[in-house]
Amino acid sequence: MAATHSFKPTKDNVKISGRTLYKDDALWVGHTGSGIEYKFNGKTTTIILSPDSIYGALSEEFPAHIFVYGDGKLYIDTLTTKSTMELTVTFDEVKEHIVRLLKVSECEKGFVYIKEIKTDSDKITPTPANEKKIEFIGDSLVCGFGALDTEGGFTTKTEDGTKSFFYKVAQKFHADFNTFAFSGYGVYSGVTFTGIRNVALLLPPLYNKLGNCAWNHLHPEATTLAVSDVEWDHHEFEPDLIVINLGTNDGSFIQGIKDDKTREEERLNFMNTYTDFIKTIRSIHPNAEILCTLGMMDQELCTEVENLVKQYRSDTNDTKVNAFRLKLHDVKKNGIAILNHPNYLSHVDAAYELIGAIEKLYGWTSDPNVDINEPLRH
Repeated sequence: MAATHSFKPTKDNVKISGRTLYKDDALWVGHTGSGIEYKFNGKTTTIILSPDSIYGALSEEFPAHIFVYGDGKLYIDTLTTKSTMELTVTFDEVKEHIVRLLKVSECEKGFVYIKEIKTDSDKITPTPANEKKIEFIGDSLVCGFGALDTEGGFTTKTEDGTKSFFYKVAQKFHADFNTFAFSGYGVYSGVTFTGIRNVALLLPPLYNKLGNCAWNHLHPEATTLAVSDVEWDHHEFEPDLIVINLGTNDGSFIQGIKDDKTREEERLNFMNTYTDFIKTIRSIHPNAEILCTLGMMDQELCTEVENLVKQYRSDTNDTKVNAFRLKLHDVKKNGIAILNHPNYLSHVDAAYELIGAIEKLYGWTSDPNVDINEPLRH
């Protein structure tokens, strides 16, 4: 039977994940792991979407990477290559099915617009919210940068957020999640190896926005609304836990400074800026646990993060802010991903570390029946 009934991707019809925007009869989906999920009683369904721009998710180098799951099984793994795409899942029999679309590449390289959902059922309904909610704030590690290959440069074709440690942590706790992450971004400096601070790639100034797309800045003549101009309503997602994984790119800046005195001054500036960011987050989410993690790719600023959290707790009596140092990824054991990033197997290791920390700090219980391990590739 053909999918003849049409629905819009609104909250009445689908469960929406991530920082999204419903505008002009379409749902804008950009962040790693963002998407929709719905139930229907039938056999076939089609999701119709469009990439945002030839400069963004329709570009050859940075297409959006999209997964579509049916009843927990990956049915579609595709890149955005056309101005309109119809993604169809057909099951073996008519019954209640759950369909989930995830964008597994990052926001900075473009959004997609989900315009319509078709099914052979006369209704679709959102799946229920999970008990736990986690927000992950970070950089390329949260984005799953380079997880699908070992050599090459930056392209969304090799990004897969489901290989990132954040996704696996959420899986083990059956948690709904939002991500706010951009490759190369930092707290005080974006990635740079020259010793000159990179102020173009800073995450804290964007935290109250829907997101950020590089092509908006490179092509101001484009008429598409810049997502960095859209205010995000934080009440749309009130996390129980916020995991901040920032500092790796700041560390690249610190390492490039040749003068000892300047390097120590900039370490202090990093700590002060990070502390201010924690205060901003706390003002928005007064009840959330905040866990500051670092160390998976580089440990240059791990001690600084630990010390600033300790000082913040002492100054504010806010005991719901903690630090946790991740182990440096084991290249000999797991191999390497693109541009010296952790391999997908190292993300599994990091996930188990973080799961253990969350259980110890907050008394959460992970599901032993959820398998987050990845098979070794040959």
